[in-house]
Amino acid sequence: MGCGQSTDSAFSNRGSISSLKPYPQQSSVEDSGAAHGNGVGPEPVVDRETVEEYLQTEREIGEARRADPQVLSQLEMKTEALDKMTQKVERLEREYGDLQALAKDGDQSDTKKALVAIKRGARASTAEEERVAGCNNKEIAKQARDEAVRQKENIQKEVDQLQSKAARLQNLYTKQDALLSKIFGGEYGSDLENKLEEELDALEAQKARIMEANFKWRQAQMMMEFACRQLAVAVQKWQDLPDIPDTSLEVRYTMAAEARNNLVAASQNIEGAHRYLSNVEFPYCNPDEVDTLNKATSYVFTDMQSEERHSHAGQCYEITHKRAAALLQWFDQVLTTTIMEDLAQVNKRVKETSLALRQERIRLIKLKAKEIWGADVDVDIDAGVSADDEDLNAMMMQGVSDSEVAKTEETADGPRAKTPPPLTAEEMAPMPSNEAIFGLSYEQFKEDLDNMREQHETEVDHFMRGQERQADKIRGDLEAKLNARRRNRAMRNLEERQKRELAAGAAVS
Repeated sequence: MGCGQSTDSAFSNRGSISSLKPYPQQSSVEDSGAAHGNGVGPEPVVDRETVEEYLQTEREIGEARRADPQVLSQLEMKTEALDKMTQKVERLEREYGDLQALAKDGDQSDTKKALVAIKRGARASTAEEERVAGCNNKEIAKQARDEAVRQKENIQKEVDQLQSKAARLQNLYTKQDALLSKIFGGEYGSDLENKLEEELDALEAQKARIMEANFKWRQAQMMMEFACRQLAVAVQKWQDLPDIPDTSLEVRYTMAAEARNNLVAASQNIEGAHRYLSNVEFPYCNPDEVDTLNKATSYVFTDMQSEERHSHAGQCYEITHKRAAALLQWFDQVLTTTIMEDLAQVNKRVKETSLALRQERIRLIKLKAKEIWGADVDVDIDAGVSADDEDLNAMMMQGVSDSEVAKTEETADGPRAKTPPPLTAEEMAPMPSNEAIFGLSYEQFKEDLDNMREQHETEVDHFMRGQERQADKIRGDLEAKLNARRRNRAMRNLEERQKRELAAGAAVS
């Protein structure tokens, strides 16, 4: 019937946003009819104005979907990203505050001042190393905090824009269902329409699952692209550092600071990729490797003071760069060989089913109009724009933005820099499972919901039987008391009657 079925479905792509209100049509259809149980529904209304309004609504839905494909699911994912970034900002604020509190006697010196106390070639004392590292860590924490605040503000802007677009599309879907309910009297127009709508709901759910995976992997891919560029810059700066004369302390410090800033940004971007793909086990740049990079970054300004430490730190940065490039190549392969192919297939099926559903609805509208008016009605089936006539390439990049990417001046607009040689097919880590890529499948999700429903029904049934047993016991106890009371009353009545009879007999005698 199109009057609420697709939006009420637990797996419908339309109703996936928990922050939006439920569709009014869901309750109105049930109330109006009621109907579904007793065959009494509202009287169908098929006039030219209603048909034209329905076709106009389809056009508006198509235009909205083409302008912002998957806007509802994008809002959900961006809202989740905003929540995570808010938590990250709060954590970084605490960490930065703790580091500031550790400064002794109000020492506000920066890394450059701390470096002046260490002579080139002389082995720094542990206290001197820790002072430089402490100043550096405080600057790193501030850089990370400021970057996270900037990203949170960017995500908030995206969420605000998506909320407006999603609300409009949600309202159009509600209007579409209300018009179909009006045209078909709250019932399905045909078994075929019912079947096609259920099939479209299933396909839309599958497409939404793939689109969600596509968004997360492409967002992680973008972050790794920036991380690779930043690591390339950091490695180059670090390699050039020994060529700077010891007397040029300002230049040496600036170059080391640039290397550090790129290392910090690269680490943030790798962590961002982990955040988006939290259910995926990374074959390269796992959390332990990132932690090692962060520790090495803490001692950048100490490591620059000796050839041995400089060389050791440089090896760490180079290895991380190579493994980051391998991870980016791994992401590219997952997107190309799995996600893009699956998305193309499901999108084709969604288009075909959506068109078939439109054709069936228009056919039913024509039949209903002829039934009421007694004449054929000319309805142009192409008057509405298909809601699923979306450009695949544009769809694949939907929602992906650099709003959550940590940037540095050297990598803002440059191409991917000095990427290490790609791995061969034999060297590449195995591809992740479909469950790791997409999460629970639609079929698994539906099975889980069915199991939850069955478990709920079993628990309710068990509870009701327990209540009945308790009620039976209470009724039984009460019945026993009543029976005992009746027997006692009967015995007393019998005794009274016997006494009266004995008294009457004694009086006669």
